[in-house]
Amino acid sequence: MAISSSYYINAPSLGSATAVFTDSSLLTCAADGFYSDGVISREQVSCILLPQQICPSCATPCGTVISASGEQGIYLLDIETGNTGGDVGAVIVRFEPYGVPDGIRATLGVNVYNKLTSSVDGLHESTNAGSFTFVGQTGADCGISGTTYPALTEYLYNGTAFVATGGTQSVTVAPGDVSLGATAPGNCLMVIPKTIASPSIINFEVVGPCSGTAWDISVACPVLLTGFSSSIMAASSAAACLLSETVTYYNASLANTPGTVGLYDFVYLDAYGSSQLSAGFYLATGSITGGNDWFEVDSNGVVINLGTCAIPFDFTASHTCSFSPNALNLIGNTTVGGVYPSYYYGSTHFLTEAAALANTSWITANAIGYAITPANGTYWIVAKDQAGTIKAKSTTVTCF
Repeated sequence: MAISSSYYINAPSLGSATAVFTDSSLLTCAADGFYSDGVISREQVSCILLPQQICPSCATPCGTVISASGEQGIYLLDIETGNTGGDVGAVIVRFEPYGVPDGIRATLGVNVYNKLTSSVDGLHESTNAGSFTFVGQTGADCGISGTTYPALTEYLYNGTAFVATGGTQSVTVAPGDVSLGATAPGNCLMVIPKTIASPSIINFEVVGPCSGTAWDISVACPVLLTGFSSSIMAASSAAACLLSETVTYYNASLANTPGTVGLYDFVYLDAYGSSQLSAGFYLATGSITGGNDWFEVDSNGVVINLGTCAIPFDFTASHTCSFSPNALNLIGNTTVGGVYPSYYYGSTHFLTEAAALANTSWITANAIGYAITPANGTYWIVAKDQAGTIKAKSTTVTCF
């Protein structure tokens, strides 16, 4: 395993040097072995550097699942996501701590990511940009908020295990970094948008501030997110239900159901996961778990609510409706030809369903309307005779 330390060379760069030394006076030759500046490596034998070699990536390839456990410390993991033209998309990170608080952040290029969504309770994100987000169970907190850890042992993943580097780091946990819950957060998801091939290495840092730490992490290779059909944003679920699905949005799925929106998923305007949806309500019938019709998004791009639309009723079409005569509010106990009228269709007197919802009185014959009382979404139907005279009005009805 590579060890980081300070060495001295007799030239401006490792490529032009002839030897590596352990002192600034260049009097003591470094031990035989390989030395690297991160770009090239050269082997030194008897105080002579051999020809240089291009360094292969030492990072762990994406698609790897890693389980970690150990002492208090800071754990470093470098993931290679590929640097070809096809290695772009959303990098899906799944992080699962086990109750005891752990902090996580990831760096790709100059951008730091620390936003998570949990399958248990949704958003977890430090209020401080670039800081660690600490997740875990409140009951397992070891007093991390506001605490400085001046010398956390540094561990580096070498492809098979985390090994102490010999170095330490100081970490301060600000109150805004702490996002603990009543229970362990379970499966947490982070999305890192990778819109260009390079840089390709994502640097993960996980802090275990308490006496021990244990967690799992998996980092998928970049892939374009799966789209689903949706309406544009609406201010309410009722308003969303009146819209048509005219656009395509994308989700990062906690349940690993791409293209099917679930509770606490991240949702985006783009397939890279770089632009979150605006807060509001969206119609996406057929693309939501549980047979739901609409989903609500908060200001963080997280799905916080799901629901169904009231049974849509086409006021411009004919419908067959059935109900018990005992459920009718008869007008003067009038019958048509000795029997109850035929309750079979309605022709529209409202341009939109919203207009029907706003109607509180029945002033026209042969109309079917949507009830606002009772508020359970029951349809009311007006029965008419052949002359169009209103004879009865139902309080419950099934129409198809």
